[in-house]
Amino acid sequence: MPGDKIVPLETPTLSAGESIALQPAELDDAERYLKMVDDNYEQLTQWIRAPKPPTTVEDRRKAQAADLANGDDGKGYWWLIEEDGELAGTIALHHVESTEKWALVGYWLDTNFTGKGIMTRSLKAVIDWAFADLGLNRVEIQASLNNRASASIPERLGIRRESIRRQSEIINGVSLDMASYAAFADNWPPKPPARALPTDELQVDNEILLRQHSDSDYKEMWTAFEAGREYLGKYLPWMAAYETKDDYTRLYTARRLEGDNFDGSRGYVVQYKGELAGTVGFGIPNRDNVIEVGYWLREDLQGKGIMTRSVEAVITMLFVEVGMHRVTIRAATTNLASRGIPERLGFKHEGTMRDGGFVNNEYLDLEIYSILDHEWLARSTRA
Repeated sequence: MPGDKIVPLETPTLSAGESIALQPAELDDAERYLKMVDDNYEQLTQWIRAPKPPTTVEDRRKAQAADLANGDDGKGYWWLIEEDGELAGTIALHHVESTEKWALVGYWLDTNFTGKGIMTRSLKAVIDWAFADLGLNRVEIQASLNNRASASIPERLGIRRESIRRQSEIINGVSLDMASYAAFADNWPPKPPARALPTDELQVDNEILLRQHSDSDYKEMWTAFEAGREYLGKYLPWMAAYETKDDYTRLYTARRLEGDNFDGSRGYVVQYKGELAGTVGFGIPNRDNVIEVGYWLREDLQGKGIMTRSVEAVITMLFVEVGMHRVTIRAATTNLASRGIPERLGFKHEGTMRDGGFVNNEYLDLEIYSILDHEWLARSTRA
């Protein structure tokens, strides 16, 4: 019944595949578990607060006992992950709310075992048990936006990001933005969602904000166009339409009026350290869940990774939140700076579209790049 509390259970042994077992953590695991913490301490403490493991056997057993006590009375369930009998990592359900029937999941993997899909399968096994046996309705995963290895695990399972909590964790004196993912018992495994509308704003990192165009951008945008007319005009056909400020004013106003069209297309201003640096956007998604991304950046801001980071954030949003299947990027063959972005982000080069563009009364060959949703979510070698 919806109003009933869940009944605490013993932590079971779970299987996450032929060679992967999730064993309930016990007091006698203190030595091997805390040795694994010690071996991975530098990597681990980038993302979580963890005390340095004690050095004596007695103190390690005390530390293990304290950790185990956190799960008393059904408040948590803690597993050690083994691959072929070798300790590989840990995963736990914690902050279990018996009345509201939800819990958080935390996990980490020994660096010697990354890249094998161990944690993805382990997370699925824990969520399967949490819904089917424990009776939870909701399981939440939280990961730093900068920790792509951790965030990609729920994404691979089709678990959607619900929110970003700005500066909600402080690790080593640094405020981290945390992404929250949620899985639900009534949609597990997750079914493909209805297509969501793109978000209005994306905080890429501490330097870059992607936001909607506003009337206050008028002057900065014109200044950027004027300063970069020769540089941008080599590859962007629409630059020719902005010959004078009157042309720019007329077309800028028209585009602003057309912008509120509810068709799923979206353009973002790339704001770098508070100033307009360029734009990134995408067209209308087609019925096959395919979309094309385009961008431009001021010449004086090249070489700082601004557009690579911006495009990466947009593509993650398109796959994880909007539900796209395929993203494409086209760039002129001679535009090496633009081509470098999909190449750095792991896109596949599909071929050359001969005379595919027409700029300054000349035809240009275009290079076609693409990436699929499962390729994007699997691109981290650390996950």
